[in-house]
Amino acid sequence: MRFLRSCIPLAFVALLATSGAFAWHAEGYVRCDGNRNGQLDGQDIGIAGAKVLVRNLAGNFETNALTDAGGRYEVGLPDYGDTYRISLDPASLPADAVVVIPAGGVAEVSNFDQSVPRVDFLVQSDTCQPGQCWLTGGGTKWDNILNAFTAEKGTKHNFGGNVHPGCSATAGAGGSWNHIDRSTKLHFHGTTIPNVVCGNVPGIPAGSTSPRTPFNYIEFWGTGWVKGVQGNKTDLPIVYFYARAEDRNEPGSRGASAGSLIDRYFLRVYTDQANPIASTLILVDTNAGGSEIDATPITTGNMQIHVSSCDDPPLQ
Repeated sequence: MRFLRSCIPLAFVALLATSGAFAWHAEGYVRCDGNRNGQLDGQDIGIAGAKVLVRNLAGNFETNALTDAGGRYEVGLPDYGDTYRISLDPASLPADAVVVIPAGGVAEVSNFDQSVPRVDFLVQSDTCQPGQCWLTGGGTKWDNILNAFTAEKGTKHNFGGNVHPGCSATAGAGGSWNHIDRSTKLHFHGTTIPNVVCGNVPGIPAGSTSPRTPFNYIEFWGTGWVKGVQGNKTDLPIVYFYARAEDRNEPGSRGASAGSLIDRYFLRVYTDQANPIASTLILVDTNAGGSEIDATPITTGNMQIHVSSCDDPPLQ
């Protein structure tokens, strides 16, 4: 961890240089409020790169530190008792971030008893990763190739499956996602899905309603295979993919409000990790190209985000 110090007498800095480092410190976590309940719990995810600011009440000592990948910070303090104000640098957080714990965004702590002050921060934001979730999709049209009910985007794309069932990246290798592209006569099967990000789409109400969750989108990526169908002889045992599902309404399409409140879907399947766009095999995208993830409204079907079992393991 790299500590930045200022407003410290030069003699004191020299003393620290000879002794190695601060003997005392403060610590804690900076997390994003996954279920928007205003409480620290198991659906909150650490925010990496948040800057924690520390200043003593006298104003002659200040320092800061950045959180690690799990949202944890540890900041050095002088090895004598003092009282400090600990806060977050707004510039290191999403623009819409609001600190809900501690109240007012500032904690005042003392270490006269040689204790290690711990201050945890909870942030609400639509753009930081807010928690964990899992996905089921499909359910309106029987597909004779897959022998399963699938959702549909137009008449050329049929898709369905599950991602991180029970909020587990290990159960069934993280899920199973099938997609038939009838225009290219290709069948994609995502068989290993280790990566999931959940959040909310800006501009529409946060969360989903059936089941009720604090999120309305999930992005997931991993590997799988592609085989030809209906006479296509393609057989690729290893391909890569990135997908996004937006759970905007119940039901997702039929009977849903027009426009923004229809479930949406994005998929890119490709062969070259170094150049996904040029090696794309299957693409479902509103703008049909480029690097942007533009999920497109589905015609029939339903995307359902879940959060059951997502509070395991418990908060540290």
